[in-house]
Amino acid sequence: MNTNHSNFALNPYIFGKPIYNKDQLFGREETIEQIKNNFKDNIKITLLHVQRRIGKTSLINCLPQFFTEEQDDFKFVTFSFQSYKHKPRTEILDHLADDIAGTIDGLPKQVRELADNEYNFFQIFLPKFINEYLSGKKLVLLLDEFDVLGEDPTMSTPGKYLFDWLEQVVKQEEKLFSILVFGRPVKDMTYLKEFLEKEDREPIEVGLLNKESTQNLIVEPAKGKLEYESDAINAIWQLSAGHPSLTQLLCLNIFKHCREKGIEKVNYTDVSSSIVDQAMMEGEAVLQGFLDALDENEKLFFRAVAEAQNEDQPNIKIINWESVGKRLVEEYYFLEENITGYKIKVELVRHWLVKKYPLSDEER
Repeated sequence: MNTNHSNFALNPYIFGKPIYNKDQLFGREETIEQIKNNFKDNIKITLLHVQRRIGKTSLINCLPQFFTEEQDDFKFVTFSFQSYKHKPRTEILDHLADDIAGTIDGLPKQVRELADNEYNFFQIFLPKFINEYLSGKKLVLLLDEFDVLGEDPTMSTPGKYLFDWLEQVVKQEEKLFSILVFGRPVKDMTYLKEFLEKEDREPIEVGLLNKESTQNLIVEPAKGKLEYESDAINAIWQLSAGHPSLTQLLCLNIFKHCREKGIEKVNYTDVSSSIVDQAMMEGEAVLQGFLDALDENEKLFFRAVAEAQNEDQPNIKIINWESVGKRLVEEYYFLEENITGYKIKVELVRHWLVKKYPLSDEER
């Protein structure tokens, strides 16, 4: 490989900001293929369970690009419920109707105004929009943060209410599909759990990348600029455990190191402790974000597990150890439980916790 200074001019790895171009999104091929297969099998509602802080924004940004209108005849409308937790249903659907109407030019005002209540939105506006204004294309509603709506029937914005309407209308409209993106465990949302049981399906899980996908994320962005020995790939895998953002963080710093040293092929010695230290420093805000999302008991538990692994002492006692641990295993890809206890899977996160937040004598 001919590697020169100009090849190294631009670091190809992206960290700390969302990805907007599908050509820069590596490692999610299996997820994309699962969604495509659902559409081919005429599965009208796809449930996408995305674990916390795993690159959801990048996936949602890029997902419609894998279904180009020329090839697949799909029109995507992306809508997030993040800021609508306490909003009335009519306001939510009004804003969703605006986004749907905005996907085409020149939709008559009177058509948009048909969506003036729940019934009219689902039974009049959507069918008319799909059948008269999409030129035969299929409409995909990509609905993010669906779980923030909750399921309490006494609330003015229950998720179950909107889901029931959605389930009904996708059966009626041949060219309507929906992807629901959520982060809470399915067992916490009774209506989604019952829907999956009825359909005999599982949600598509989006979490840590497998080793093959992680290798693609390491190798593909730097093709023609930098090569990786298999032992270097293994070293990165051991540190990131397939976490997309942290894999990019490590590779970004490895690339800078190789550019400075004139190295054309990375081996395991280049994935050094100094690279890890630099990555932890540059990734401080993101790493801190993992911890800040937890409550105080969860933070203490997380730190204790990190230190127990470091010292090979898995029996550090913590209040509510079992209940806290099981909840974190369910909701976070970082943690796993085995016959010897709990373990943090992402070694870079464990390194950072031990270095940044060691347990005090009182906490031990």
